[in-house]
Amino acid sequence: MDASSDPQIALTDAERFPLLSDLSFLEALKQDEFAPKFNFKSGDRLNTEQLLKLKNYKKKNFDKVTFWTEEQTPIWLKDYLEWCSKTVPFYQNNSNILNSFPTISREDIRKHPYLFVSDEADLDELLVYYTSGSTGSKLDVLFDSVSQASWLPQIDSVLKDFNLSIAGGKDKTAIALICAQEKTLTYASLSTYLDGAGILKINLNASDWNKPDDAKKYLEKYNPQILTGDPLAFTALLDLKPKLAPSAMISSAMKLTKGTKEKLEKYFECPVIDLYSMTECRNIAYATEIGHKVIRPDLYLEIFDEHKDVPLPYGERGELVVTGGNNPFLPLVRYRTGDFCSLKIENAIPYLIDLEARNPVVFYTKAEVKINNIDVSNALSRLSLAGFKMHQRKDKRIEFTGYSNDITPEEIVDVLNKVFKNDIDIDIEIQKIAQNNTTEKTKYSSELIEASN
Repeated sequence: MDASSDPQIALTDAERFPLLSDLSFLEALKQDEFAPKFNFKSGDRLNTEQLLKLKNYKKKNFDKVTFWTEEQTPIWLKDYLEWCSKTVPFYQNNSNILNSFPTISREDIRKHPYLFVSDEADLDELLVYYTSGSTGSKLDVLFDSVSQASWLPQIDSVLKDFNLSIAGGKDKTAIALICAQEKTLTYASLSTYLDGAGILKINLNASDWNKPDDAKKYLEKYNPQILTGDPLAFTALLDLKPKLAPSAMISSAMKLTKGTKEKLEKYFECPVIDLYSMTECRNIAYATEIGHKVIRPDLYLEIFDEHKDVPLPYGERGELVVTGGNNPFLPLVRYRTGDFCSLKIENAIPYLIDLEARNPVVFYTKAEVKINNIDVSNALSRLSLAGFKMHQRKDKRIEFTGYSNDITPEEIVDVLNKVFKNDIDIDIEIQKIAQNNTTEKTKYSSELIEASN
């Protein structure tokens, strides 16, 4: 066997960015004296045809946004369902009528990812990602280059609502994804869609850097226009007191409390946007005073009964179910998100009302008064908690662990006592947020769950 027939273990940077002839800025980001110990390489792999598809996706869906109505499903839905029935093995034997499709779950995708690949998908373009498994088992999610890069025009559409945009071009750092974890993939990359602007994913953990102050110096030097991350990472970043001037911060993956949002906005002097997204279909909506404003006209959203395969009327609370997207490797039809809300259309725009991640949990006072976890979330939202875990034991005692660098246990007790009418016993632990967190997402649980059903 000659060397040319050996298996390839990686792409070159030229293959990762076929339309970018000048990769000097990428080298500068990777070789900078303050750069982290990057452990991964990433590129969008967009060629001329794919970049055109991405721009057409933006033009079709975001230059003029038209959603569905309470009476009328999207105009694209019939053709989409027909395409799924004809080309996607998992959906065969269905028709182009939505009600002929049952709901599907994360477990369906986890067990049979290959059955969701359209016959028309180009296998040479296959990209594989996986979710963290923080709310279930890890999940492989398949993309192509266009659907993977679609998060950028989606973010563009959100920023547009704030009269903001991302400036593209060589030597500009467009976006930095901030992490504060024990271990994660990190890289410097470029965006073909943004004309070669830099994209960073960094971990604030000190072990990822050569010197203690390098993370702060590196971010200050390249001053990303947009910072993305979760509340834990942003709180850890705040502790570094960096001199940055982002146009916006986009928080996702965990619930962002009003207290944390206000604290971040005060320091960084920019909007902090609470974005709802999923690896399976990317960005869906962002938080407003009304509710989470839906941004994707290429997704049709329904609310289903949690236990029955029955859609609920507008205004009723249930599980959010998603149909659509532009990913030929994972077309979604009635995919149960595991998240709960009601749906409201206001001025021709859908909103997700009282969106809560995962199953709703009912808690009890000692006198058996029911307390919804939504009421707990709303009450705690004014505090600068980056996240928390709350569990009720069989004896009704509440065990609460909060993640914050400035909240005291007494403040938590005061809030929860008001919610529970001073009729509960509470154990509080506050854990400091560091640059190498191993904490879970905000989570509610109860040993009395059977009593609430």
